[in-house]
Amino acid sequence: MSDLTFFPDPNVDRLLGVVMELAGELYVLRDRMRTLEQLLEQKGTLTADDLRAFVPSAGERAARLADRDALIERITAPMTYTADSPTPAFEPV
Repeated sequence: MSDLTFFPDPNVDRLLGVVMELAGELYVLRDRMRTLEQLLEQKGTLTADDLRAFVPSAGERAARLADRDALIERITAPMTYTADSPTPAFEPV
């Protein structure tokens, strides 16, 4: 990952890496929670095998991907938002 440079200060790149790793973990936890809730609603109870075997429908999969994309957009918005910003516009290295 040392070849990925976006900002003049390498510490900012490292911090961005940490934030993106946490965002990935957050997405996985949200997706898992959604699966748990959905299975509990359908069955009232479930086993670990039920959870492992779950495959979302095409519509559910599309909704989950839309949620993921919205999460990514919210997380990256501070790096791309320029209106009324007192700092200069972002210029990648």
